[in-house]
Amino acid sequence: MGKFDKEFIVKLLAEFLASLFVQFVGCSVPYYNTASIAYSLSWGGSVIAATQAFRILSGAHINPCISCAAMIMKYTEVLDGFLFILMQLLGSACGFGIAYGFVRYDNASNFCVTAVKIKPWWKSIFLELYTTGAWVFAMCASWNAANETLLETISLRIGIVVTACSLAGGPYTGASMNPFRSLWPAIAASYWDYIYIYMCVPLVTACLLACAWRWLYLQGKDENAGAAGGGE
Repeated sequence: MGKFDKEFIVKLLAEFLASLFVQFVGCSVPYYNTASIAYSLSWGGSVIAATQAFRILSGAHINPCISCAAMIMKYTEVLDGFLFILMQLLGSACGFGIAYGFVRYDNASNFCVTAVKIKPWWKSIFLELYTTGAWVFAMCASWNAANETLLETISLRIGIVVTACSLAGGPYTGASMNPFRSLWPAIAASYWDYIYIYMCVPLVTACLLACAWRWLYLQGKDENAGAAGGGE
């Protein structure tokens, strides 16, 4: 871990604000319908905006799956990564709370909840694996030295991936891709059906794919291109 100084506090605050913004915007879709284009654009667009605003400060992980991948890839030191995850947890809680308090329509039940709608239910595991994997791979590619000259378009590229994954998986699982995105709505609604899929599958996917990227693609080398929010 680097020094716990003003610069590091700014990084933590950036992760908090980025997570708050994405959760708030994503949960603010009128008449919440995970199969709608508006749903996909709200999540993908919020990721574009948050990545554009906060990547230069913290790397804009936004998602604990991305922070786990960054730790495995050694772009972020372990303790820093866990502090980022804590900020994401708190930020997503605040973002959901604001949306719940000010945007929730007609006192709707199950507000912003991700639900398994595909049958048989186990297919949702593969959908969450594929959609989360696309986001993780997109971030791993953005950290690669080959993309150093293309940094100005990274936010757009990551956001398009999230939008596409939401379009593909939204009608069937809500395309969570982020444990915290599903956690707070589930707590508020006391809706626990298949919650273990949303809490476990994205994190396991992120860890496995980051290991595959590092040891298969990079062949075990520590390729640190000095990504924002990473260790020195």
